Amino acid sequence: MTNVALVVGASSNLGYQVLKKLTEVYNGKIYFTTEDEETGFGILKAFKRDACDLHYVPMDITFTNSIIKLRHHIQDLDERISLLINNTDYVHTKKNMSHAEQVRKTLSVNFYGYINFGKLIYPILEDNARVINVSGPAGLLKTIENEQIRNRISDPTLNEDELVSLLQEYEEAVRKGVEKTLGWGVSVNAVSKVALNAVTFLQHREWAGNGVVINCVNPGNLSSREDRRTSKVFEEGAKAILYLALEAPLSIKGNFVWSNYSVVEWNCDPYVEVTTV
Repeated sequence: MTNVALVVGASSNLGYQVLKKLTEVYNGKIYFTTEDEETGFGILKAFKRDACDLHYVPMDITFTNSIIKLRHHIQDLDERISLLINNTDYVHTKKNMSHAEQVRKTLSVNFYGYINFGKLIYPILEDNARVINVSGPAGLLKTIENEQIRNRISDPTLNEDELVSLLQEYEEAVRKGVEKTLGWGVSVNAVSKVALNAVTFLQHREWAGNGVVINCVNPGNLSSREDRRTSKVFEEGAKAILYLALEAPLSIKGNFVWSNYSVVEWNCDPYVEVTTV
């Protein structure tokens, strides 16, 4: 059976570099997604070569029907996914958007979208598949100031409904303008990345019995809005993702992996550079 890889969110600078490298080294069929079809077909044209079995499917992680179309596309070919790299990330660019609207949009991509995507796509993973959810340095638990909230979100018995309820509490605090007072901090990106890591650990607990290896990774302190002409920083950021995808021992699972390939404690200090396990 042919190995099948799926790269979600290939239009970002980091996603572009991950896909580019994967087309050079992956022995199998590669699917990739973008929200914008013009961008997707442009990437396909740039990377398509005889030795690369590359295919584009448009998908928006915030729309259930879009995810279902992707799933049906793969299922109709009687294929299953052996490698999944989820690089979806919301970058705030719109002007005149309220803070509450920005929070809702960020969470719809970086949190709710990941949950919905997992429900629909994980059932077509191969046993022993590898999954990498791309997080960031803000995903460290201590970027959330309130210890009680940290304890709730990192509770190893936490289920998906409880996690969703907790993030809805955050949204309600934002609407009331009291998220800083309650200890959530002021960065929606940090909250969304912590929530993404929490989703990753939930998924690990759910799918480990199938041999699926799921990790989240910090590729480095990158800005998705940097021009692709400064691609070196994103090439470096892609290395940790590809390490987990292709080289890491199977013993690394259900972990948060730093850009230097080290497994880090989720609760370590976010203001100290992490250099060791």
